[in-house]
Amino acid sequence: MSRRKPSQAGLLLWRTAVTPSVLLWMYVMNTFLNTAAAASLTLAITQCVILRYSNITCYWETSDHHLNASNYKLQINITNCDSKENFNVVGVCDTRGSNCAVQHINSELLCFRADVLADTHTGSIRSPPYFFIGLKSVKLPPPQIKHLKSSARCLHVVWGMKRFPKDVKNHIRLQVEFTTHDQTRSQTVRAYSNETLELCDLHPGSKYTVRLRAQDDRADAHWSSWTSIDTTTAEKAPSAAPRLWRHIQPAEEAGKRRLTLLWKPVSWPEVNGVVLSYSASCRSELDSSQWTCGALNASRSSCVLAVSTDPCHCNLTATNSAGTSPPAHLYIPAHTDAELPPPQSISVTPLDDTRLKVEWTAALNQSESGFVLQWSSVPGSGPASLHWEQMNKTARSFNLTGLLPEVPYNLSVVKLYGRRAGSAKSVIAFTREGAPSVGPKMTVLRTSSSVIILQWEPVPLEKLHGFIQNYTVLYSINGKSEKVCTRAEQISLTGLTAGTYNICVMAHTAVGGAAGPWHMVAVGLEDVQVIPILLCSLLLSFLILIIPLCLRVRIKQCLCPTVPDPSKSSLSVWSYTKPCQHKLTSTMSSIISIGQATSYQGYAEKDYDPIQVLSYHTVRHDDNEAETKTNGTATYLDPKPAPTQAFPKHLLNQSYTKPDQVLPAGFTEDLEPSSADLLFDSLFSCERNPVDLSGYIHVSQSYAPFATTVDAYRTAGLPEDTNITA
Repeated sequence: MSRRKPSQAGLLLWRTAVTPSVLLWMYVMNTFLNTAAAASLTLAITQCVILRYSNITCYWETSDHHLNASNYKLQINITNCDSKENFNVVGVCDTRGSNCAVQHINSELLCFRADVLADTHTGSIRSPPYFFIGLKSVKLPPPQIKHLKSSARCLHVVWGMKRFPKDVKNHIRLQVEFTTHDQTRSQTVRAYSNETLELCDLHPGSKYTVRLRAQDDRADAHWSSWTSIDTTTAEKAPSAAPRLWRHIQPAEEAGKRRLTLLWKPVSWPEVNGVVLSYSASCRSELDSSQWTCGALNASRSSCVLAVSTDPCHCNLTATNSAGTSPPAHLYIPAHTDAELPPPQSISVTPLDDTRLKVEWTAALNQSESGFVLQWSSVPGSGPASLHWEQMNKTARSFNLTGLLPEVPYNLSVVKLYGRRAGSAKSVIAFTREGAPSVGPKMTVLRTSSSVIILQWEPVPLEKLHGFIQNYTVLYSINGKSEKVCTRAEQISLTGLTAGTYNICVMAHTAVGGAAGPWHMVAVGLEDVQVIPILLCSLLLSFLILIIPLCLRVRIKQCLCPTVPDPSKSSLSVWSYTKPCQHKLTSTMSSIISIGQATSYQGYAEKDYDPIQVLSYHTVRHDDNEAETKTNGTATYLDPKPAPTQAFPKHLLNQSYTKPDQVLPAGFTEDLEPSSADLLFDSLFSCERNPVDLSGYIHVSQSYAPFATTVDAYRTAGLPEDTNITA
């Protein structure tokens, strides 16, 4: 049988009839579900508090955190305490939060009813009514601290309360807390306003935070807010000594030791205040020698003394405003004393990147009084980087904190025997290892036709960042690479072929490795090493370049000698001989050798002027013989050396200048020389024109080539009309 398909018109009619009914059904079901959801929603008031002389505040909460209420309205009514009916409105407030306050009617002897109405997008929701009694819901205002007085062991607190009601006076409970160094003590007492509270059994010199709050004992669920104040008890002298330790090093001076005293502050509460200064000193056990650091401020934690090698006792005290602590004692054995035994063993376990657990075992059959754990990073910077902790004799482990990863730490445990310390048991440890930051530096010890002997320096521990596991030697030639692993710091590579090898050494820790610098090493070829040849070549090239540079001045003088300038010759000026001077020349029978010359006027004519210098000497003719040589038209006399000097010595090296002129070194000014000082005073005159040579001639020791006079009126090689005067 065939089934007939519905026509298009029938389907359209069916859809038109069904669709409105479906939509109506969906709307009804949605409204029903929303109403059910709203009914299941819990909105409830948790508590209402009456703040005396202020307001009534109620708090509420809802189980649906996605309620998104647009507004809450709180209404508080006065009701009958028994029947909870006959409501009188106290007040209404609106808010978007979870609490609200209405103005109080200044009476706690009534009963109240409160409810809250929430407006949501689905409608309004009202909480169930909340009934409360006024006396059981009262919260008192915070008390006030009016006066505070402290002593070493007690605090005296005077407190009060604003508008303290008489009907509440017998129902007040006061709770007091005092806290110091994260230690809190609390006590609750019955008290009255303006009453003094005494808090005793406190620590001297300690800072306390005192807090007070009050409660009406009829409303035991509500305390007032806290009132707090900070104060410090009076100080007392420290009741315990500081903790003292030492670090001993050899001193530069013979017979001395460098002793560094280290200490830690007196711990709380034994410090009894604030330490102002420390005093440290040491005294020799064999003589009266004593060394002291004097008074040190409270920020200091070490002191350095240069003590003898004899045994000595060291003391340390701490001082505050109330007194001085008992002394801490430490015995320093002599340099030659035998050391006491260390702990039997020590082990270190990393806890994380910043912590290490150190454990040790005490020596058997030994009576120890305590232990000292020391630690410092490697490399340390002396006592300043040394950390230490002193522990009692029962301690067998300690956790170090605040360390750094990949940093080596030197840890040691020292056993104490009374005031003496034994030797240290040490170990190196890391919180976490890392890869080395540099590789080893390699050195080639020897090469031969087929062998290379290598040696390298170990990587410094602070750059190793871990414990060395092994070394790897890498070498290659002609693109072929080989490697050899070893734990030693020297190796021989054998069976090598002739050629030049590239070699380096790697250092490995548990985390990774790092390679050192590469070296080129030649094998065979008559054992010629490449690096020495290169160095020699560089050195020779450097010398070839630097030697000419250093000798450039001398080379220039040899290649390009200086040619004299004739224009600067000392013979550029010649003197003119007057006829009356011919007689003088004949009488002297001398020949004057002329240097650089100029003339100046007499003293009376004008001031001194700078002049050129005539340098001359006389040569006396033989009275019996005088050889005459003739050359053309000029006749020259052949002079002979004169046995005496023509002018006095005081005329030599003289220079006339202006009065304010600075004279060169070695020259002084001769003030207008007298004619009596001249050897030829009687000869330097002329009937027609007397001449005083002191006004014209200046004598110096500058030497120039000889110029021989031709006759009394002219000199050789110069024109006759040349005048020597300026």
